[in-house]
Amino acid sequence: MLNSQTPLARRCCLARLGLGAVGLFGTSQALAATDPNSQADLLSRGLKTTGIEVTLPPLADNSNAIPLQFTLKAPPGQRLLGFEIIAPENPNRVILRFKLGQPQSRFTFSTRIRLAMTQEVWVLAHLNDGTSLGLPTHTVVTATACSDET
Repeated sequence: MLNSQTPLARRCCLARLGLGAVGLFGTSQALAATDPNSQADLLSRGLKTTGIEVTLPPLADNSNAIPLQFTLKAPPGQRLLGFEIIAPENPNRVILRFKLGQPQSRFTFSTRIRLAMTQEVWVLAHLNDGTSLGLPTHTVVTATACSDET
């Protein structure tokens, strides 16, 4: 009665132990990675805010059509290649991704956006040297009074 375990049983046990270790390592790596364009991801990028002016109402009664206007101004010696409007709490985070036909030093844009809830709306500007500028603007979305049938 030295050893009742066969070499095949030991191999299966070691294989399961190895798969468990790989599963734990893979899970921790997946949890450590942030979702692209999430609030945490955008904050961790360390984007400069100079050259971006955003006009977004601090309080919006209707989340279906919130006016958004912004002006982008490239730093001296650089040009704007495009921009993005990102709402991290929306189901589809990227509201608009726009590539300019010709690089510009200054660009003004106006639109209406739809938001799922109160959140920070980010405007990102992409420059010709590969860097980006970004500015978050907070807006509070409220429900309209007519939804309770009174």
